[in-house]
Amino acid sequence: MSVCSEPAPFAAAPERVAPVSGWRRMLADSLLVSAATIVCQGLAVATSLLLRFVLDPAQMGVWQGLKLFLNYANYANLGISKGAARELTVALGKGDVAEAEQGLNLAFTVNTLSSLLYGALLAAAGLWIGLSSGGIGRNAWTLGLLALAVLVVVQRHLTFHVTILRCRQAFALTSKLAIVEGALTLLVVGGCAYSWGLQGLYAGTLLVLLASLAYLKACGAEPFAWAWNRREIARLIGIGGPILLAGAASVLLQSIDRLMILACSESREFELGCYSLSLLVGGQISGLANMLSLVMGPRYGELFGSTGQRRSVALLAARASELQACLLALAGGWAIVLAVPVLGRLFPAYRPGVAPAVWLVPGAVALGLGLPANQYLVAVYRERWALAAVLSGVVLAALGSYAALAGGYGLVGVAASTSCAYVVHFVLLAAISLWLELDAAARMRYVLGMSLILGPVLGLAAWLEYAWPGDEANLASAAFKACLVFAAWLSAAAIGWHCGWREICREERGQ
Repeated sequence: MSVCSEPAPFAAAPERVAPVSGWRRMLADSLLVSAATIVCQGLAVATSLLLRFVLDPAQMGVWQGLKLFLNYANYANLGISKGAARELTVALGKGDVAEAEQGLNLAFTVNTLSSLLYGALLAAAGLWIGLSSGGIGRNAWTLGLLALAVLVVVQRHLTFHVTILRCRQAFALTSKLAIVEGALTLLVVGGCAYSWGLQGLYAGTLLVLLASLAYLKACGAEPFAWAWNRREIARLIGIGGPILLAGAASVLLQSIDRLMILACSESREFELGCYSLSLLVGGQISGLANMLSLVMGPRYGELFGSTGQRRSVALLAARASELQACLLALAGGWAIVLAVPVLGRLFPAYRPGVAPAVWLVPGAVALGLGLPANQYLVAVYRERWALAAVLSGVVLAALGSYAALAGGYGLVGVAASTSCAYVVHFVLLAAISLWLELDAAARMRYVLGMSLILGPVLGLAAWLEYAWPGDEANLASAAFKACLVFAAWLSAAAIGWHCGWREICREERGQ
């Protein structure tokens, strides 16, 4: 088998516009994940607010910078975890998982070794910074990098288990884990940060990761064994490598605004700390987008393994995009009208980062809408195609952020240019993925289905914020605007259900 081989198409397989397990199972999993995500987002918001009460903007800026390196740890294993996970989902659709399960042990081994190497590099960087600045204890970045060297190893171990559980569609266990982890983060991390500042935050984060891993073990998570097969490892890396590059580029796209602030701003820690309010708003929208994508991602690979038809997977991803738009429209509309009055009053010290949050909302929505298209490309062995769209977005975001900072437009300019880059990325991604497989009728439904819900809701929210700015309105006026946005969303959702979304139920009964 070649490194980049893909399953042969099943010429006689009928076209499907539903997951292998059916829409009802998908919707049940979505409701479960959604409920857990809403709880976790509430806990995450409470944790974020608490951390901003106990840490000053400069300390929060250090933590935001360290989190970038923590996120980059997900891409230190050369893509073998992603390759093994994709092979597992396709194998589940075929009904033959023996070979895929052997690859999981290889991925576990490489994932562990690579995380240890990445942690060692972070520790070395921290020691070098400390020695260069006259002492290890005198530089916040030194202690942070040393703590991160330990965190990345534990986090990668935990993330690998969660990835495989999601591939097997064990969403009940992963949802419980998410709630446990969110609750522990609020109590342990918040308490430690309140007592000991940044050092307490590092220690609390490590305790939460260890407790989450112990919880998975207690719930009977699949054990993995050490294994080594150079040829099979190379094959899995060949599959997962392009997925890794696209994923790394996507993370870079979502963090380029922070990197540009760190690189080009004179008061980088303070401004990045203030900008974290915008990241908080965008993060909540991304979290909502992930609710559906977490459930649908494994199903795309399973459907392709079952039918071998790209068009069937594209149609399924297009349906998921409509549901994604319905979910994100309300979140985006509320964020536009509520971010300024609520966050501005809660965090006066972070006020320079409040207005940029509104400008970042359309981009955050666009990123969420692009998830089904990206997952489709991964499922049908076309992950390389996503890389061009992501890199285009990275270049636009970097140039835009630099121009905004150099031109004196500040954080608002960074957020606006980043949002534009996200929208361009989504359009390019959809054009090279779903659009190529859909016929004229399906393309029309794809465009109208999302425009119907996004246009009226986000358009009304933007007009309300323009006509009655949030920084001049009281909380009662903000609540009234939020009610108007909700009414527009209900009307658009009702029309969408009548015009096409109820077909999901018919497709379920017709299987």
